[in-house]
Amino acid sequence: MMKAAERNDIAKLYVNTRIGVAKTKNADDFAEFGSGSAEHTLMTDLIHVNSKGFRGVAITALTGLHLDRSFDPLNNFYGCNPRSIFENGIWNALQENGIPCGKSDPLNVAKNINQLNEDWAQGKNPQTAAMAAVNFLRSVISSNQATGERLIDYFFYRLWVYAQSINTFELAVVKKLGLSRQILGRKITDFTIKYPESGILPQYLIAQLLLGLFQLSVIKVIGGGESVFGTNTTSKKPADIWLELDGNETNLYEVTVKPISKKRLDDSLDALNSTGHLNH
Repeated sequence: MMKAAERNDIAKLYVNTRIGVAKTKNADDFAEFGSGSAEHTLMTDLIHVNSKGFRGVAITALTGLHLDRSFDPLNNFYGCNPRSIFENGIWNALQENGIPCGKSDPLNVAKNINQLNEDWAQGKNPQTAAMAAVNFLRSVISSNQATGERLIDYFFYRLWVYAQSINTFELAVVKKLGLSRQILGRKITDFTIKYPESGILPQYLIAQLLLGLFQLSVIKVIGGGESVFGTNTTSKKPADIWLELDGNETNLYEVTVKPISKKRLDDSLDALNSTGHLNH
């Protein structure tokens, strides 16, 4: 009886060999499976989907048939020890060849399932991919050996073409000097919360950020140097910091590192009302 490690090695070699052959092929080599053929549609439904599990089921079933010609993937899928041969053999071959796959693809969609049929496919996402896997395996098993091998070659060829189509996208590299906005924002937030200096530092820091933002603008930033201990009502200022355009207040900013309770909100509304800025 074949040991598990030996089975896994053969499984990896089988998939590597099939993909290796696929790399040498082109569309002309499969002229009978043109874009209008049932086989072409079947492979598109099975392979060209985000879900990797159904491709994984098909590959695992084909590998199981290679390991044991008496294996019946449609009625005894678990008879090939799918977890072992996929995770310790097939997966490695797919990874080495840049084929998109997950660590446990077949088990994600066929865990504890023996029969691959319409009942299994029902409700799967996408269901068309699940049924394509079933119909593909049915075609392979019901065909004579030559036709079955041809279908398998075409499957691996389409799998390779699909992998190439999604692997050829180039990621744009953004050249950025200094810190990202997220990191800078986090540092500023941490700094203001940990070192508030009774609120002086947060207010001054926000004012400086606004000054930097509007330094080339006609908008003026007011209030950044004011004492944090004077209330808006007493000092008759509209807010801790505010923006002015042509002498008119536009945006008002209250700066705090303390919890904002309902009372504080009510106090703020009262202050805005007393200074005539309730509509700002």
